[in-house]
Amino acid sequence: MDNIAGHDDTIISGLMDGSVSVESLEELRQLLNGVQDNPAAIRAIGDGFVTMGAFDDAVAAYKKAIVLFIKSDNILPAIAAKILEWDLVKASERDCRDIYTALHEINTESIPVYDCLARMAYGELMAVMEEMEVVAFPPGTTIREMGDAEEDLNFVVRGVLQEKRNVSMNDVEGTVRMETENLHEDNFFGDVYPFDDVRFSQTVIDAITSVEVLRIRRSDLMEVIRKHPAVEFLIMELCRHLTGAEGKKSLQVLRASKRFQLQTKVTMKIFPDHAGDSPLVINGFTEDLSAGGTCVRLGEAYWTGSSSLIGKTVKLLINVPKLSTGIDVLGTIAWRREVEQHERKTILIGIQFKEMSHDNFEFLKKHCYVGDGEQDMIFSLWESYVKK
Repeated sequence: MDNIAGHDDTIISGLMDGSVSVESLEELRQLLNGVQDNPAAIRAIGDGFVTMGAFDDAVAAYKKAIVLFIKSDNILPAIAAKILEWDLVKASERDCRDIYTALHEINTESIPVYDCLARMAYGELMAVMEEMEVVAFPPGTTIREMGDAEEDLNFVVRGVLQEKRNVSMNDVEGTVRMETENLHEDNFFGDVYPFDDVRFSQTVIDAITSVEVLRIRRSDLMEVIRKHPAVEFLIMELCRHLTGAEGKKSLQVLRASKRFQLQTKVTMKIFPDHAGDSPLVINGFTEDLSAGGTCVRLGEAYWTGSSSLIGKTVKLLINVPKLSTGIDVLGTIAWRREVEQHERKTILIGIQFKEMSHDNFEFLKKHCYVGDGEQDMIFSLWESYVKK
């Protein structure tokens, strides 16, 4: 029995590193029964099912692996398995609620990639994941050469890479030394920001072991940002880690906390620059909300003149229709974007709160939260409102 178990372990290890393939569907199913608590092995067996055309078995294996990866806080492997699952199901059946929830339940602040993803609203995370692909590299592969165009952003799912860069020596003019650093799971590479200006690699990146990454191309990110403009600021902040930049440049760069889909009507009173002038009052709907700020949809009625709002102090009345009440909060308008959604041109503005109490935020989460399934209802409500 021990010999059989050892044989199975060898096969599973081979499946995981790509050195072994199994040609019997029954053998794969037997292997799956023996690795109920090993998500990496279950994922590898799922890949084997795909190779053999057993797509229903593969989907079931991927689903099981996702649950186990999430339980162990391994979010990137869970995303990779989710994307492989999506390759086998109808587009209408795709969702990432389990991963979205997990990102909001774990401590993500020490891992820049997780922190970036956790700050996305559900629709943004879904859009980004739909553009990702799972890419594998064998040991010894050079993934980036010095001077290569930075055309994609890569999140390391598994394996070890070595990154080499030239560093100037301050004590000897005109001389450089080679500096190396290993990249592991949950690291990332690819300096794709700014998106409209191609950058060139300042490093050489080699696969030391078998490596798997989640790759999203710069051009695809640009498409995502046309529909979800706030994603740009998160990717910009993520890329700042590549250069070791410290601190935060402006209110436009960061969202201070995780966001939730809290859609409700808001009334904004924008204070004038000069004493004696009347405040500007604008109505809209929140797209999402966090303890640090909110994204508000204004609509076509405010197409002109809204560009001058950035930097203005605003008092926001956030309505809670269920209880016929509301919460006032002061903030600053941090950014403005023109977008086109549902074939209608609209204005989105980002507001950073000066302060949102914990009790008020929990109150809003309790009474204003809507799930992704209710998005059409919210849009219809907003559309009927702005037509008045």
